[in-house]
Amino acid sequence: MSSIQNQILQDIYQASHTGGFLTMRDLELNTSLTEWKLRPHLEDLKEASLIVEHPEGFQVAPRGTHYYKSKWG
Repeated sequence: MSSIQNQILQDIYQASHTGGFLTMRDLELNTSLTEWKLRPHLEDLKEASLIVEHPEGFQVAPRGTHYYKSKWG
């Protein structure tokens, strides 16, 4: 996993582990990257079942929570 993907996963986990969402706008502000540059990384994380995307924003998937806790938790 790339460093930007790690940062994205950490940001989404921090925002959503209690049931909230992280919007694309918030991700853009947190990473200083545009949606155009973030989207490929987000798609990779979704394909790995680490995050899920909802109309409200992004959340960490159960597999992503396990991954997060095993690395940083």
